[in-house]
Amino acid sequence: MYARVNIIFGDKDRVDAGIAHLEGTDRDVVEATRGNRGLTTLVDRPAGVIVAISYWDEPLHSSEASLTRAREDAAAAAGGDLVVERYDVAIKERRSAPAPGAAVRMARVQIEPRRIADGIAFITTEILPPLRTVDGFCSAELLIDLSAGNGVFISAWDNDQGAVRADSILDGRRDEAVERVGAKFPRTETYTVVRAVAPNA
Repeated sequence: MYARVNIIFGDKDRVDAGIAHLEGTDRDVVEATRGNRGLTTLVDRPAGVIVAISYWDEPLHSSEASLTRAREDAAAAAGGDLVVERYDVAIKERRSAPAPGAAVRMARVQIEPRRIADGIAFITTEILPPLRTVDGFCSAELLIDLSAGNGVFISAWDNDQGAVRADSILDGRRDEAVERVGAKFPRTETYTVVRAVAPNA
């Protein structure tokens, strides 16, 4: 499975207009496109940032002209610029679908390209297990560019306390990740779920 992460850096006073556009016509267009397996929308209202993550069975399906227009229109509605990131879905675990308002942590990941398999294994065996034990855990996934080693580790939580605990777990593994597999987590972004539709396997 593949993921396309569309990030709109908008005007915080126009965030709701951008979200309305994404959750209206744009969602219908995306979900009706051949090969789509789900769409999740996140927001950081104080920063004016909207993230729309769409999932695909083939990467080319995410590049149709109608989808490009929809993304550009959403960015215009939010009064901002659009940045697009493309990844493979390397890890996908879901206990429950996060509800609107759920807390999300999006940790940026950098893994040495020659050690990507080791980095994925480290996240699977050393980071995911303690996250699963935290109250409020909904889901986690690793989206990664397999050629460059850049990606995002995304976790969703029913409550803010769980998300804060997740921050602590990740912080406690940073040095070990660098030493063992050459993986870095340079920063973590905080979002709230607008709507999350589970990626279809």
